[in-house]
Amino acid sequence: MAGYFLLVKTFSRGKGNSATKAAAYRSGERIRDERSGAVHDYTDRTDVAHAEIVLPAEYAGHLDMDWARNRSVLWNSVQQSGRNWNTRLAREVLVHLPPEMTRAQRVALVRRLSHELADRYHSAVDFAVHEPRAQADQRHHHAHLLMTSRQVGPQGIGARTTLELSGTERHARGLGPSKEDLLWLRERWAHVANEALREAGLTARLDHRSYKDQGINREPKPPIPQSIVYSERHSGRSNPAGDDIRERYRQRVEARLKGPAELARVLQRQREEGRQRAMEAAERRNSHHKTRTGALTREQLKAKRREHDRANSAEINRKQRERRSARREEVNRKQCEYRQKCKAERVAATHSADQEEQQRAAGSGVARLAEPSAVAPRGPSPSVSAEESVKTWLDYRRQQRELPAADSLRDWLAFREGHMRTAAKSPALETGNSDGEESKGNSHRRGNDLTL
Repeated sequence: MAGYFLLVKTFSRGKGNSATKAAAYRSGERIRDERSGAVHDYTDRTDVAHAEIVLPAEYAGHLDMDWARNRSVLWNSVQQSGRNWNTRLAREVLVHLPPEMTRAQRVALVRRLSHELADRYHSAVDFAVHEPRAQADQRHHHAHLLMTSRQVGPQGIGARTTLELSGTERHARGLGPSKEDLLWLRERWAHVANEALREAGLTARLDHRSYKDQGINREPKPPIPQSIVYSERHSGRSNPAGDDIRERYRQRVEARLKGPAELARVLQRQREEGRQRAMEAAERRNSHHKTRTGALTREQLKAKRREHDRANSAEINRKQRERRSARREEVNRKQCEYRQKCKAERVAATHSADQEEQQRAAGSGVARLAEPSAVAPRGPSPSVSAEESVKTWLDYRRQQRELPAADSLRDWLAFREGHMRTAAKSPALETGNSDGEESKGNSHRRGNDLTL
């Protein structure tokens, strides 16, 4: 028979949830997440009886809202909304459907509730009606109502719905706490379902109130986490955590039969046991917890780094040697290129300075001798001056101790070539010219020597 069940859960980016994946899984479709590039394909599902997107009634028939009726476009827009790392993307309402109804009646029931949610919060509601799977209870007809956490309109995704506002924001707008919306949702689902049951001619009814408020002396069944349910379903064996939940439930049932005093004693004992387990779990988490780096001061970080270096000095040195050995050729090549570049820049700078000085002297009309340069510029050298040729001639005379005859020109030229080779090996001549200039000016010197 029909039973009341309603569960509300949220999907947020901080928990690693994906709105596109949730929509694809519930509708049994293929959706590509444009934010991450992942493709969520659930077209092989056979238990999806119906899937539909419901918009607020004010946008009925609007052509500019076709983007929201496209499931891929809608949920990719939701996935892109919000700039925070923990942005809430969607909210889901999971309900169990009366198995006494037909498929069409169940779809109409879920569509009616979806319209009420869309009109109340101005959001898009993507609902999917699922039938029981082969390995599940055949009475387990249910529906997923996936709501956008932001309002939708012709311009796209808008502001957050009132259900997603914080307590301070709700108080500023004159709204009560969000718990009131959840209580309204529970009551409204029972009212809508009972109306559908009455219209279908069925006598079953749903009640959203607790057993205590209904005046029923019965122990409510405890909810079992989905992870435990799926683990037991896939493995075919009971889970220790699930066995513990069922055992505590059995103890409460037996205590309720014995009377209120026994029930109060069992509840008190189970609360103490639960509190003790929670404290032990917290201690286990804290034992493996590491202090975040952002919580340390600069001195603490330095001390931690020095301690790590001392403890791992051998490994650190080995890795450094390997990196240096692997990069030795590359480092040497870059150093040679850098030195050559610096040398070329110095030569170019010196040559440029000499040209500027010569242009300045030519503009002033005063002839100046070239000053000695530490670095000889590359390029064509000027003609040998008469003064340099005379100095070379006087050196030759001092060594020969007599003037050469007219037929001793060959000896004079041999002496001059030897003198040039000697000057080329020296850093610079007295005139400040480099060895390159001397070697290039031989033809000019020969002409000057002939004039002597």
